[in-house]
Amino acid sequence: MRKHRSRRYLVLAFALGLLYLFLFPQPSGREAFFKPIWSRSIPPGPSAEADGQQARLSWFKAGRHFGFVRLDGQVLHAAEVLHGVALSELGFINYPRVADNFVFQDPLGRFLYAVPGRGYPVLDPGGDLLYSVSTDLTELQRLDRDGEALWSVGFFSPITTLALSGGECAVGLLDGTLKLLDSGGKITQDFLPDPSRIPVILGAALAPGRLAVLSGIDPQRLTLLEKRGAQYSPIQTLDTGSDLRREALLGFLADGRFLACETDAGLALRDLRRAAASELPGRPLALSSTAAGLLALGSREGGGSRLRILRPLSSPLYERSLAVGDLFLRFLDGSLLLGFPGRLLRADYLEG
Repeated sequence: MRKHRSRRYLVLAFALGLLYLFLFPQPSGREAFFKPIWSRSIPPGPSAEADGQQARLSWFKAGRHFGFVRLDGQVLHAAEVLHGVALSELGFINYPRVADNFVFQDPLGRFLYAVPGRGYPVLDPGGDLLYSVSTDLTELQRLDRDGEALWSVGFFSPITTLALSGGECAVGLLDGTLKLLDSGGKITQDFLPDPSRIPVILGAALAPGRLAVLSGIDPQRLTLLEKRGAQYSPIQTLDTGSDLRREALLGFLADGRFLACETDAGLALRDLRRAAASELPGRPLALSSTAAGLLALGSREGGGSRLRILRPLSSPLYERSLAVGDLFLRFLDGSLLLGFPGRLLRADYLEG
């Protein structure tokens, strides 16, 4: 009992300390600070029912827990991740290591529907599209709410990465090829990057009219492609100088101008409009961005992490070392949700 109490006191003390840092920051570069709005403990199991008021919702993660919260701070649902969780704006699928069914629940944790499924569920960000990756990683299906497979595509090599955008899928394979699928499951393009000693696809990112692919070991390359007609065509290939041997973080930022790509040294940010790039040190743990060009990045730092708020290719507007090594970050306009084991915070970012 004393150990449990001590643990709770430590978590509370850390949360209060973090709020103190938000209240009394030490600006870096331009005058910038967080205004703390609320802090919530995240216990296992659901919380109280919503009061019926209209407020924006968001999913979140906090260590081994996940859930949904309103921006006013009401936690609508919180539960422990079984083996993995697929999250979307409409709800979630919390699945065990071995499952016969995918159970979709709404942001309050209420049952919506269940479909037969084996493997790993994948939801598009909006929650309208449900996919399933087989346990041996060689088959991708799209399912409807009745559990019927709208289409199914098998591959001769295991899937190493998957990117979704508006019904289109980019599927990276262990053999070093990337396949583009349309909303009907038809393979519209096979892309084979420039050769490396070990061919493999380590990351893919899709955005309207754009595709980015991280491929190969010795050398490791980043290829940028644009859609011209019905096909994606390479416009630039870069040697990253890295030797990553796992799936890497790769994604277009919300403003559409920058691409974030994980490297051995940290996170590289590339301006897609001009030949400019910068690199931030530390293995990336969490990343979120806004359409206004603001980026929140959590990176590994010793046994903890470092939080940075910045505009790409500029000095950090705000940065702080944190004592936790498991971070969740999500921007909702100017509000930042920050999750770590046992606690969820909202802080609004302000610039002077």
